[in-house]
Amino acid sequence: MIEDWQGKVVVITGGGGGMGRATARRFAKAGAKTFVLGRTLGSLQQCAEDSDLMVPVVCDVADSASVASAMERILEVGVPTALIHTAGINTPDRFMAHEDPGKVASEKSWREVLDVNVMGVVNMMQAVAKPMAENGGGRIVVVSSTAGHGFDSYAGVPYTASKWAVHGLLFTARAQFSAQGIVLSEYAPGETLTPLVDKRPVKVAEQHRQAMIAVEDCANSLFFMASQDHCMGVIQLPAYQPFGGMPPQIQAPWLSGLHISEKTDLG
Repeated sequence: MIEDWQGKVVVITGGGGGMGRATARRFAKAGAKTFVLGRTLGSLQQCAEDSDLMVPVVCDVADSASVASAMERILEVGVPTALIHTAGINTPDRFMAHEDPGKVASEKSWREVLDVNVMGVVNMMQAVAKPMAENGGGRIVVVSSTAGHGFDSYAGVPYTASKWAVHGLLFTARAQFSAQGIVLSEYAPGETLTPLVDKRPVKVAEQHRQAMIAVEDCANSLFFMASQDHCMGVIQLPAYQPFGGMPPQIQAPWLSGLHISEKTDLG
């Protein structure tokens, strides 16, 4: 188990905000030289203001050339001990079939989601794997979703398909990376209060937002997982969310909507 992160190099994707930014703060607080990767320089620079140990690097994880360029800069400082991959997107058009054609996912949306959510994982893992292996090993923790483990009416079809792909990718690649001394883990959170929530086609009530998993809680989970010597698969859920997401008929994720009644005395 890694107990001292002082001086170690950590790479965080999706670092411009939400879960990525909170995770970058967590590792920088532990003393790690933390590279925060994202597509927007302005948000990365704001993130880097949180700590002198944070280094902003513009990188599009869906573009292998962009990833290679980012890795060149990182390797000038040192080989990453850990990659925490939080980058991911969703789109408002989330259906395969709907009476409103505007809600049916376009080909453009499908390609963007799959490029970022699936190929982004592939590109980043391949970029860090070789230097990690040559350096004796490392840690990779990829954020997937409960949408990649069961039915989720909120996530939409393209996003759900991408997260099932990521789950299968990690499940299959784990042994291959382990043989190179790389610990590969999967973090699958349920409803989390990230910027993706604002892209939902139905506005989320404030009460619902406040009950979601906080990004700081995600950061603590990711930090713990990256510290372990063994692979982990962690599913984290807010108290109201059953595993596998919410059925489509439920408008708000509360116990009354799930038709859960108080326990009765059957004796």
